[in-house]
Amino acid sequence: MIETFSEKDIKGLLLLSQLEKWDYSEADLHTIFSSGNVFGHRNENGDIVSSAAIISYKNHSAFIGMVIVRKDYRKQGLAGQLMKHCLHNLFPEINAYLIATKEGEHLYKTAGFKIVDYVSKYISSEYIPRAFKASGFYTKSLKNSDIEEAVKLDEAAFGDNRERFLKKRIQQAEKAVVLQNELNKMMGYGLAVRTPSNIVIGPVVAPSAEAAMLVIDELAKSYKEKLRIDLSSHAEMLKNLIENHGFQLQNEPSVMTYGSNTISAGNSTLFAIAAQAFG
Repeated sequence: MIETFSEKDIKGLLLLSQLEKWDYSEADLHTIFSSGNVFGHRNENGDIVSSAAIISYKNHSAFIGMVIVRKDYRKQGLAGQLMKHCLHNLFPEINAYLIATKEGEHLYKTAGFKIVDYVSKYISSEYIPRAFKASGFYTKSLKNSDIEEAVKLDEAAFGDNRERFLKKRIQQAEKAVVLQNELNKMMGYGLAVRTPSNIVIGPVVAPSAEAAMLVIDELAKSYKEKLRIDLSSHAEMLKNLIENHGFQLQNEPSVMTYGSNTISAGNSTLFAIAAQAFG
């Protein structure tokens, strides 16, 4: 039987994540609960053995993520049940998306999802700082007074209003910067968020690849540990730039959408997504 979890279940969800070598932190789960709902199964002992989350945004889109089934409970139809449950809990006008692992693609296609895009997952075991400038731009620390403008820039970039999620993610971030032009107008922003395995760089919103690299460099240059960034498919020039700083391509998971829905129409300024669960 599928049940709806609450923040009281975070300990059990973290245990499931750790057992299956997923990279969620307690702070990640609080962010998920702030913006959506988490469903799943328990066994007879009350242990959580599966999960799936719907992260809902303000206007017309939702991301499905955190689809995990404990190894000894696989091939029992639990993941399929969860997908049906998630889709049943979405309004017909909502555009549903997910970013699929190779292992999960068949399940999602069976549920009615189709591939519409991809993201590029990059890892840096040792970031290489290099002198980098983007003419006409500079970065500074993001302050509370900058958040409303960051939300507006994010909405234009992503294609939907993510205010609730973004405010929580900014609180979660270890580092947050804004990009400004010579007239001191905010043109973008970026976050660095710690997970159990690495530092995730994203979202990164900027008007150009060079400006995005300026944000990334400011976020990354003080870290000596493993970094991760998931780049949007249009960021070809940025891929060359980050590879010059020590990032290496790991894989390119598919972005999938449900039924006849199409991907949200952002303005191509979202260079790095927040995470695969959030888009």
